[in-house]
Amino acid sequence: MEFRLWDVRSGKVVQTLETKSSVTSAEVSRDGRYITTADGTNVKIWDANHFGLVRSYNMPCTVESASLEPKFGNKLVAGGEDMWVRMFDFHTGEEIGCNKGHHGPVHCVRFSPGGESYASGSEDGTIRIWQTGPAAVDENEFLGPNGASGNVRVGVNEVVRKVEGFHISKEGKSEEKVDKSLDS
Repeated sequence: MEFRLWDVRSGKVVQTLETKSSVTSAEVSRDGRYITTADGTNVKIWDANHFGLVRSYNMPCTVESASLEPKFGNKLVAGGEDMWVRMFDFHTGEEIGCNKGHHGPVHCVRFSPGGESYASGSEDGTIRIWQTGPAAVDENEFLGPNGASGNVRVGVNEVVRKVEGFHISKEGKSEEKVDKSLDS
């Protein structure tokens, strides 16, 4: 299969990269150095300037999406048909974490800009937010009504509960969807 990179200004193909399967996900790293792709059971990291293959990882299942941690670039996440979201060490390819919570294939994973969390979207209609490590909140990020600063702490389970409590109806209008199983 071919993965084509286009120059959006000229509308011309800049480079064609070879992959074993169709590419289902592509992401340019925050610093512009890497392109992360998912194709079949492979996640590949490409040099964005010279288009050479930097790393290739064989995944335990067919993956639909992969994302490189944006701040340090030392880990990546991938999700796919087995409904699990796995985290890997960028340098060794070793699996360093795994999250289960979806009830359908995972079609999209993306890190937050600071890399402290990542989101996964599934065919089951849910978006889950996963924390990558201990929460670190700068006290100056939140100003109270009187200008006083303080910490804002929201647990991952609370975020998941809020996201799962939102549903888009067929008419495109939002509705509140109550899932009592999350309130336990």
